[in-house]
Amino acid sequence: MKIFVRELREAFENGQPLVSATVGKELLKVAQDVTSRRVRDLDDLIDDPTAFGQLVSDTEWKILSADELTE
Repeated sequence: MKIFVRELREAFENGQPLVSATVGKELLKVAQDVTSRRVRDLDDLIDDPTAFGQLVSDTEWKILSADELTE
């Protein structure tokens, strides 16, 4: 997500189209979903019996880890 934001900021500052050259839509969507689960309100977490389960599913992890530059 940091790379995505940096690329958009640089494009904006240079008057270029706001598109990311390296972060795909699927990767961005999964990163947003995981981040949203991670920053849930404490009251929501307390009331949700499944809140402390797996933060990232195996499918999501495959998508996120495929973008890693190093192991």
